[in-house]
Amino acid sequence: MAILPSFEHLHLEHLPDSALAHELRSGVSRLRFDRELEAQYRASHLRRVRLRVRLWFSIALGLSLLYSVVQALRTGLSSVDFGIEFFVVVPCAAALAWVAWSSEYQRLFLPVTRLLVPLKGALVAFFIAPLIGSGHDEELATLTVYVIAAFFFSGMMFRTAVVGALAIVASFAATSIALGVATDVFLKSLLVLTVTAAMGASAYLDVERSARRSFLEDALIADMVERDGLTGLMNRRALDAYLLRVWQQAQRDHRTLAVLMIDIDHFKAYNDTYGHQAGDAALRVVAQLLMTFTRRPLDIAARYGGEEFIVVLYDMQPAYVQDVAERIRYSVECMAVPKTAPVNVPGVTVSVGAGVVEPVIGRTPQGAVQFADEALYEAKRSGRNCVFFSSLEDYRKVSTGPFRTLERTVQ
Repeated sequence: MAILPSFEHLHLEHLPDSALAHELRSGVSRLRFDRELEAQYRASHLRRVRLRVRLWFSIALGLSLLYSVVQALRTGLSSVDFGIEFFVVVPCAAALAWVAWSSEYQRLFLPVTRLLVPLKGALVAFFIAPLIGSGHDEELATLTVYVIAAFFFSGMMFRTAVVGALAIVASFAATSIALGVATDVFLKSLLVLTVTAAMGASAYLDVERSARRSFLEDALIADMVERDGLTGLMNRRALDAYLLRVWQQAQRDHRTLAVLMIDIDHFKAYNDTYGHQAGDAALRVVAQLLMTFTRRPLDIAARYGGEEFIVVLYDMQPAYVQDVAERIRYSVECMAVPKTAPVNVPGVTVSVGAGVVEPVIGRTPQGAVQFADEALYEAKRSGRNCVFFSSLEDYRKVSTGPFRTLERTVQ
């Protein structure tokens, strides 16, 4: 499925870590996202259709109750048909109406409708097929309404809606054949139901594709507000909010955080030598490299400002933090960016300051960033293109506040 033209300027290729961008690049033809995103879409879908399903299932319950009264008058209270209608169909309709109005709607609606809508539709077709066979052609309209409702009023996903519609058609066909309904009546009715189901499926397929695409686009717009426009990484404002959340989670779970501050060495000289476009390209390359080190759910890479980046790693052993920091430094050094330049203009390298912190009462996320920033300063003092690591023991010994050194003029 093509991406809408209004999204062409977003450069989705610059967002390799975004599940939303990945789905938009892939299209929505398979009608299923990755697990977490699919759950978000279904929750959004259920909020969108709730009024519709409340109305339909309330009407359907009323119709079922009315039909059970008609069945009792027609065949008597002791008939099998009345028993099935009153003790099976009506409870199905009541359960569906209850779920639609229940506080458990978000959790129960899709699994309940997946089972009960096809069952109820098949039973309705079972009762109506004999009526059509006995000359009540107007009853065919009832079945077509149920087929259309399976797609547009039941609130189901496309595939389950198809199952619901097919259950009606199959039940009608099987019942008609079993009762020996006249061939011309049977074929005419079956054709009407089949065409209705096919047209409903075709239209609803397009509806769900459009709904999924709109969901992705709306979510991506919200996501882009939190991203740096040049690199595609999380921006400073979003980082502050994220860091507070993950700090609180680590505090609850008694876990550590690792904060890595990464600064491109001599970036001003590089930028002045090669031009701003080359400088921007270098920033994007470094950003995309950092994304490869933050694949776990609670890890994040962000642009902190200018040529400075930050990586936050959740509950990682100190030895592995050091290894990640060194691999970042080495990977940048080996990147395919220009390295031949006039004297005193080196290629792209980074200095990395890494610190492991313990989120406890009395310490703050801002202090954790400061702790890593101090380590970055030490890496610069050591000659750049190197890593300086501060351990958890170091963190426990210091108090955050004013920097230990005010000589922060290294560029």
